[in-house]
Amino acid sequence: MNTNFKTEEILIEICNHCGRDVSWGSGRFVNRIPDLNDILTRLDNNLKFPLGNFVCDECDRKTSDDYEE
Repeated sequence: MNTNFKTEEILIEICNHCGRDVSWGSGRFVNRIPDLNDILTRLDNNLKFPLGNFVCDECDRKTSDDYEE
């Protein structure tokens, strides 16, 4: 029985703050920032798109005062 399983993480290439596409060809690929938090942490942080694995450059430049509740 072979127990050597290869697990691959599926990256969701959207910004987890605004939901915009940050994949190759979107114009936001180069300046995207990986979010290394897990999904549960993103949910705890009340992110609108917690499945997204990145933050776009525009959202990264905003301060916490810039976000509307």
